[in-house]
Amino acid sequence: MLLELLNRFSPITLSLLRIVAGFLFVQQGLQKLFGWFGGEPVETFSLFWIGGVLETIAGPFIMLGLFTRPVAMVLAGELLVTYVAAHAPLGFWPLRNRGELSLLFLINFLILLTAGPGRISIDQLFRRPPTAYALLDKFGSPALILCRILIGFLFWQHGASKFGLLVGRMAEFPSILWFAGVLEFFGGPLIALGIFTRPVAFLLAGEMAYAFWGSHVPRGPSILPIENGGELATLFCFLYLYLVTTGPGWLSLDRLMFKKSSMS
Repeated sequence: MLLELLNRFSPITLSLLRIVAGFLFVQQGLQKLFGWFGGEPVETFSLFWIGGVLETIAGPFIMLGLFTRPVAMVLAGELLVTYVAAHAPLGFWPLRNRGELSLLFLINFLILLTAGPGRISIDQLFRRPPTAYALLDKFGSPALILCRILIGFLFWQHGASKFGLLVGRMAEFPSILWFAGVLEFFGGPLIALGIFTRPVAFLLAGEMAYAFWGSHVPRGPSILPIENGGELATLFCFLYLYLVTTGPGWLSLDRLMFKKSSMS
């Protein structure tokens, strides 16, 4: 009964994820082009400037859910190229090569590309072409699994850094930071493996919401994640909310352990 109720909310949490991702993404573009939100404008007609133009134009389309899948495809391609060209050469770990935000946006757009815009979108007002997205629909489940594994991997890094790994600094016990490290260090692999996915995702979404409101917002200078450093926490939070409602996908330990249930 509970799982059926959660499944019904999946199109809504997908819409919320889309709106938040688009909102954050357009700010990235405005920062590059005009130096808004505490940034500095990049050189005109440079690769970063072109990326800023794309982000500024495409962000509102994602927020509104208009032409969501083709726009998400373009943005996923841009982010993949950005990560491979600018971040991957600096090292394997996204936490250290500063490519984590690009990967999280890439995950968001892969989900939107294969799952669609969700219930709250302009696209939903129009009749969907009967065969246009049929192939993308088939990739919905594999994309969900891939994204779940990547989310867990990225999240584990934060826990590892709080325990002195990945050139991190050991958090003091029993500080809030230490307990957050425990959640991240163990919660990340549970998400990646797809075991107890929904309750773990719910717990981690709560942690990220607490991190944003309790740690980032007080830093200021505003409530905007791009200004208070809370973009990662925000994206993680809404990705986990989506996993709470959609489940882990068919390739997961949940599926193996609870074959007779509808957990996945």
